[in-house]
Amino acid sequence: MNRPNAAMGWLLAGLALLGLASANAQEVTWLRNVEVNQTVPDLGQSVSLLNMANSGLESISSVKVDLSLSSLTQENPMWLGQIYSTLTYGVASEDERTAVLLNRPGVSNTDAYGSSLSSLNVTLDDSAATNIFNVASGTGTYQADGRLGVNPYGSRIAYNPSEINAGLSALNGSLLQSQKLSLLVADTQQGATGKLDRWGVQIKGTAASSGTINTGAGGSVAATGTGVQTVGATVHSASTGAGAVGLLAGANQTLNLNGGVSGNGDFNKTGSGTLKVGDSADFTGTLNVNEGKVLVAGNLGATSTTVMGSGSLLGGSGTVGSVVWNAGATFEWQLHNTVGVAGADWDVLQVAGALDTSLLNPGDKFNLSLLSDGSFDLSGGYEWTFLQAANLGSLSGFAFGTDITNFFNISAGGFNGGMDASGIKVLVGSTADGFTSLNLQAVAVPEPSTGAMLMFGLLGLAGMRAIQRKV
Repeated sequence: MNRPNAAMGWLLAGLALLGLASANAQEVTWLRNVEVNQTVPDLGQSVSLLNMANSGLESISSVKVDLSLSSLTQENPMWLGQIYSTLTYGVASEDERTAVLLNRPGVSNTDAYGSSLSSLNVTLDDSAATNIFNVASGTGTYQADGRLGVNPYGSRIAYNPSEINAGLSALNGSLLQSQKLSLLVADTQQGATGKLDRWGVQIKGTAASSGTINTGAGGSVAATGTGVQTVGATVHSASTGAGAVGLLAGANQTLNLNGGVSGNGDFNKTGSGTLKVGDSADFTGTLNVNEGKVLVAGNLGATSTTVMGSGSLLGGSGTVGSVVWNAGATFEWQLHNTVGVAGADWDVLQVAGALDTSLLNPGDKFNLSLLSDGSFDLSGGYEWTFLQAANLGSLSGFAFGTDITNFFNISAGGFNGGMDASGIKVLVGSTADGFTSLNLQAVAVPEPSTGAMLMFGLLGLAGMRAIQRKV
């Protein structure tokens, strides 16, 4: 039995197959919500600022706005037909861009007062069917008003959709140096007083090639073309649960986070495509792999956790924190050379913390997919370390050399010319430097002994004589 050196040569092994990055752009969805609770004075205005620093955007391609207004008192409620609101990106010195959100909804040459709504909690989206000028309910999704040329303090004029020239698309374009968003809400008529409760934005654009992408709670980074698409900036998450940052790669897409991930929050990998994660030593949160493939290319942080959901796949060579293996998930292992160095000649993953295998048993198996760069002569028998962990969880009680193949569904269709998986075993390996290994063993094919060859010859001769007698 040949036992190659199992020294860990972790980084980047087995990942050359990903090829070079394409020129396709990756989409960042940047989300922010601002609690204001500020009075809009009678015949006055309220301004709320939002800094877009570390948005991770190189340009803006679309904007949605959530806007919430209410009456300051129930005795003297706000009249929406008095309200004018804009969202401005940038400052005057850099050719700021402005979208008109509200321009006295309902006010026209035949209606002096406009909408009588006393509260508003809507989403403004230029793809909506109805303009906010025609608002019929305090909730829902509407187009922004967009009429920059209509003076909110001037004479009432008939509503004309051809005058829309400052919808939300007016904010699109390259990023400006100030990175500033300004929301203005003004009361244009004498009378009731309202207040700006809260507002928020969902901004989509192309990913930055360096620095930090801090999308905010519920934001996302998504591949938008085919092939390998690389993001050079580090993607950050400080939110958990429903606020997890999404990482999306669909069919025939590879989202290569070459700049890695950071933060103590959650990431949710979705889509059937591949996510490749570069060195992420500062990441201390949780990577939930809900579907598709994740390839590790570096250090995911010793205190991080990677959760492999059913139907997901983990591969590559590198170091992760703790790992949770759910039944139905898959580990992908690739062989480049039968002998040599682990992490360079075959994939190997080091788990700095615990490998949680508590959900596995012979009835609920983990999938092990074997791949190789070509066909090799394995008749002499080989054993390779494919994983090391500080703690093997429920498998920790098994002694060195224990055959635990019955915990795995082994697929070898892409390995060594599609060899029969029955020739591969999974064994508990040795413990060294605080890590216990899991090994793959290609069983040696025994060579017939001289006695066995003689017996086969005698049996063959006896068979021939029996045939001759019958003839």
